[in-house]
Amino acid sequence: MNSTEYPVTEEEIAYTAILGTIVYIGGFIGNFLSLTIFVREDIRHVSTGLLFLFLTISNSFQLLTLTIEFIDVAYNIRLFACVVIRCRILYWFQNIFRALSSYTACTISCDRMFRALYPIRAKQVCTCRVAWRIVCIYYFVFACSLTFYLLPFMQENSDGICITSSDPTYDKFLSVIWPPIRTVVVCVLPVSIMISTNIFLWRRVRESRRRTSPLSSHTDRMLIFITISNVLAFIITQIPFHVYATIVRYKQSIEHMRTPMLLWSSLYFGIGFYIYSLTSPYFRSKFLLSLRHCFQRQNSNRIHQQIQQYTISQRNQSKK
Repeated sequence: MNSTEYPVTEEEIAYTAILGTIVYIGGFIGNFLSLTIFVREDIRHVSTGLLFLFLTISNSFQLLTLTIEFIDVAYNIRLFACVVIRCRILYWFQNIFRALSSYTACTISCDRMFRALYPIRAKQVCTCRVAWRIVCIYYFVFACSLTFYLLPFMQENSDGICITSSDPTYDKFLSVIWPPIRTVVVCVLPVSIMISTNIFLWRRVRESRRRTSPLSSHTDRMLIFITISNVLAFIITQIPFHVYATIVRYKQSIEHMRTPMLLWSSLYFGIGFYIYSLTSPYFRSKFLLSLRHCFQRQNSNRIHQQIQQYTISQRNQSKK
């Protein structure tokens, strides 16, 4: 399930190692920097900002599971010797957070559209409490519906490769029936909703730009730009992966593409910060403001420590 016998050259291994290092380390750094923005009180008190915070957390967990699988697939390095963890729990969590990220991104687009369409009702509907409930419902539904990954039919062969051939029915479901279902549910449906809502949202914003206050315009523009950029990144990175996962069963000649496709799909779960920074000047200003506050806090703490040390030294001299 997570390996192939396609021979690779030393150059391919080197390129894969370099790309993997850039994608995963850069992704974790980007997600951490995104968290420094979305945890700000002025951002997360809006339902859209809170949903972006949830999306960043979900992407981070998904990136972690993909990193473990990448090391396993590309280099046959088993970070977990236990088959239950490596072949069942890992794939269970991976599919949970993949679906959670998809529908959280979809909810962000719907949230922005509802705010633009019903600005008065949005004050009661688009709240942080509702955002919490929706994300919790998503997680509960996906965690329960994907429990078939935890069934004992997922085993490993003598080479340590996860396989499902021990049960023909389970193997057919997981390799033939489930991939197209997952493509529709986790990719096609969310993408369709995100595209339609963002087209409507962009038109709505252009029509109402003159009627918004400058402060509201800046905040809304930032959230709209990063929402649209998030949708584009999702489409570019996730559709090829899901298409590959659907047809690889019928075209064995492309089985060796699993590692590159895994890397390509991983981009979405760590590229958010860089996309947001490029598309939204207001997001960049918020990030720079967070850095400034961090340095000011460190400087104030240092000055406070120096004052305390100076006070203690003066007291000691006065006692002498």
